[in-house]
Amino acid sequence: MLKKCSNPDCTAPKGLCATHASPEYENCSNWKQKNTKSAIGSTKQRSSKSKELSWTGVELQPTDIGIVSHRGKPSIIGIIGAANAGKTSYLGMLYTLLYNGKRFKNWSFVGSYTLAGWEKLAMYLRLDPNGKVDFPEPTPSNPDFYCLLHLALRNGHDFYDLIFADTSGEVFTQWSKNVDDINVENARWVYKNSSSFIFFVDCEALIKNMGREKQRIVQLAAQVAKDLGGRPITIVWSKADLINDIRENIKLAVERSLDNYFPEADVIEISNYSKDDPDKLCHENNLNVTEFLLDKLNTPKKSNLTPDIGNTSDYFFRYKGSYGSK
Repeated sequence: MLKKCSNPDCTAPKGLCATHASPEYENCSNWKQKNTKSAIGSTKQRSSKSKELSWTGVELQPTDIGIVSHRGKPSIIGIIGAANAGKTSYLGMLYTLLYNGKRFKNWSFVGSYTLAGWEKLAMYLRLDPNGKVDFPEPTPSNPDFYCLLHLALRNGHDFYDLIFADTSGEVFTQWSKNVDDINVENARWVYKNSSSFIFFVDCEALIKNMGREKQRIVQLAAQVAKDLGGRPITIVWSKADLINDIRENIKLAVERSLDNYFPEADVIEISNYSKDDPDKLCHENNLNVTEFLLDKLNTPKKSNLTPDIGNTSDYFFRYKGSYGSK
């Protein structure tokens, strides 16, 4: 008899798991409820097949990055912010916009090794029969959780591999207090290995928690800035449809602190609620967040190779040459 899920609306194992929107139906509580005795055997079978397939479409782990490195070293964008700041929802919205035909200005989407992972996030942003949206569940806060989502892009004839690294806001808040904490290993990995960052400021949290949220944002920003080393960063004011409800003194204090820590950062406001189509906060700015970083990552860095010889006594540097002299 064919194993099936206890959820009548789920087509697993023929299709994706309805709960996780991925092939990982054996890990779903609905599947286990119906097939407890067969779960172990199914897992073993999947494990043996995983040796034959280099990827499954789900989120990557750090050990999987080699899969997307055949064209060169991929760039990693670290997603940083407090819990419930909209980090995971942003990724879901980014994929939803690309899926529905929205485009970057200078970059074309050409594929992804993690389409099932992207679909899982986008699923939460779709309207249910009652016209409501269920946002993604909180990112797990255990220190060994990683969610690496891949995009392959093209700029003219050049291909580019991009990885978004999403980690729990609780973990990054703890990391900002103690970077050596044994429970923040994934936050350390993201910070060390990222080529650039998106730093989230939660407008709704600033309205509700005011000074306490401001302090949390400033403390996290200080830790990010500490060893940034010139890596580009975009500051995102999420849930920006509420930004005018933030107390002016709180908003100004956050802006000044962020400008002090990240003087060259792009600052942009986004929202997942569109009032018009196209809506600037939702349809344009969600794409611009990533495009700003892409353009910076692919702008050749200026280098000054001319030595500052000053008043050196070294005759090698002082010699002007005699070519063309008479």
